[in-house]
Amino acid sequence: MNFLVIVIRSFSTVSTQGRHSDSGPNAGNKTKIHRNGGGVYDLKLIFIFFLIQGVSLSAGAVEVKVGERLINVPLPDGFVELTPKMSPYYEMMRAYIAPSNVRHLTLITEDKAEALLRGDDVQFDRYINVESEKGISATSVSSDQFTKLRSIIRNQIDDMYANVEKQLPELVNKGNKTISAEFAADIAFELGGLVTLPIHLDTDNAIANSMFMTVGVTVDDEDLGTNVVAATTLILHVKDKVIFLYVYGSKSELDWTRDAAATWATDIVAANPLSTDEKRAVDKSDSFGVNWSKVLEKALIGALVGGVIGSVSFFFRRRKKE
Repeated sequence: MNFLVIVIRSFSTVSTQGRHSDSGPNAGNKTKIHRNGGGVYDLKLIFIFFLIQGVSLSAGAVEVKVGERLINVPLPDGFVELTPKMSPYYEMMRAYIAPSNVRHLTLITEDKAEALLRGDDVQFDRYINVESEKGISATSVSSDQFTKLRSIIRNQIDDMYANVEKQLPELVNKGNKTISAEFAADIAFELGGLVTLPIHLDTDNAIANSMFMTVGVTVDDEDLGTNVVAATTLILHVKDKVIFLYVYGSKSELDWTRDAAATWATDIVAANPLSTDEKRAVDKSDSFGVNWSKVLEKALIGALVGGVIGSVSFFFRRRKKE
């Protein structure tokens, strides 16, 4: 039996007085655990016990809404959400989103978040985006349909990347205009040097491949240099929805992006057990047509456009000098 389950089962009842309210006769009471025999233990003691035993506590989770479905996304250890207070990275990530996609979440490492909030110069190496495609968000995707999606991407991935590369200049230029207006400067990011790699993960509910991309930036015609980013795109079937996980790292961190994406996908699926109606949707036969090639191209576009943030530090340093 799982160690954590054994520990929890050693306690008999849980009192939640005061947990959800700051008013009333029991205001301020802490949640307590009552052990057989009447001893009372504060939750903090249990947390300490877990830590002593080497049990990692969850960093928390965020619910994202895909169509009408809520999906619980546990946060990887050491990562937090990018917030509006974390400028200019927040503005950049809003500007560079594939128009066909919805970005639900951007995660950065805790140390980078703390540095941004202090106003420090930050070089991003690792960050993560969660997105979905607008056209299928309201659709229940069955296991059969996801199997078809995996087959298409296996057979057509090279052609998809070729089509995506043709669309990149227009998409990036649109983001450039948005961010230039935001900061009253002529800011131009450029994506190139794309090196795509074969599919390295293919399971019943996930398929992934990786790539390298080179991101360059100029500000007011000043060339601020280039940055090579490693990225893994993982397309995940969770509940009856399809979401895209984009995991980015530095040029030397390709393996980390792959391992992090695979581990996180497993955690997301585990955090979202199927309800009865979701199971019916997942088990149903393929009864409608979706142009999965177009959906998959949009997934790849989202990965490339999101790679811009890896070079925002060039602009950040220049802005601080002015």
